[in-house]
Amino acid sequence: MTDEYAARQPSVDGTGRRGDSRVWELIGTHGPDVADLCRAGAVLLPDIAGLGLSAGPRAAGPPAGSVPQTRFSSDAVSARLESAQYSLDEGPCRDAAGMRRPVLAADLRVEPWAQRWPRFTGAALAAGARAVFALPLHAGAVRHDGAVDLYRRTPGPLDTQYPTAVAFAAAAAELLTLERLGLDFTMAFAAARRGHHTLGRAAGAPADARAGLDAEPPAVPLARWFNRLTLATVRSHVRAVSTAAGLSDQDVARFVLAVHEAMLNAVNHGGGYGQLLLWRRDDRLWCEISDHGPGMDITALPQYPGTSPDTGTDPDPTDRHGLWFIRQACTSLDITTDITGTRMLLSYRLEHASSP
Repeated sequence: MTDEYAARQPSVDGTGRRGDSRVWELIGTHGPDVADLCRAGAVLLPDIAGLGLSAGPRAAGPPAGSVPQTRFSSDAVSARLESAQYSLDEGPCRDAAGMRRPVLAADLRVEPWAQRWPRFTGAALAAGARAVFALPLHAGAVRHDGAVDLYRRTPGPLDTQYPTAVAFAAAAAELLTLERLGLDFTMAFAAARRGHHTLGRAAGAPADARAGLDAEPPAVPLARWFNRLTLATVRSHVRAVSTAAGLSDQDVARFVLAVHEAMLNAVNHGGGYGQLLLWRRDDRLWCEISDHGPGMDITALPQYPGTSPDTGTDPDPTDRHGLWFIRQACTSLDITTDITGTRMLLSYRLEHASSP
């Protein structure tokens, strides 16, 4: 097969940087419903005739390996392309999900594609598609079975539309990951937009923690997107939620500092941008910080600050002290990381006893 199988890893700006703010802007503007994001696809990708989204079951369903389901089709042709791939058990979506990289078929009439997908190619051409592009759902260290499928009625590569298409797929993956939490973030996203807490509206926002605060205290679940300039504002929202949840002043300080260290890690190592989700479940506050950086080596995390498990020294003591503090301060810390980003899940027991 030719280089139509994209050998490069997806990036949001065409240069390999996954931490670009575009992904978070798409999420903040069109989330939390992935269907709303897909409906915006026609505007986001004007050179594409239609798009479809196939993904595994919603929420905490079967793990990776389950059969993807059609979640969205923009038109009749997209619906036929999605259906054909399942009924024929071949096509770009299947390949992109299996190989974990984009599949870019700029002209289905070129011989290699008919050899690769002998039945799907004929069905796609009969439906009116001449070029098809499939982008895997893999972002923020979480991979979903399925892909975003784009089609065009005329042959030709994505070219300048490729960065936007990859950012779109990453945003779709993040919103699918959000579904797994089993929480309704509709009001949280609406509140963030009303309060101008999306990255697209926060450009140039002052670092003053009082800037951008809501007229009413933020409620859970909470959703915010941040960069270095907005860390203080987001931190103040976390403090307000923690106080409203009944934590003592000392516990509030510990939890807020732990969340700040996680956000700072995303800013410093995750491309400069990140997402914070905060919610209450059972007897704990839960906070997830995610980024689209290059990932991190969790096997090298120290058991106490300022040391490396291999050498006893640490070339970057500030960062490692922050991660050590998160583990000490919180009830739990789970880190998921790979080349598409890092996701930190912190929890703090509401009955947590303050340390002396």
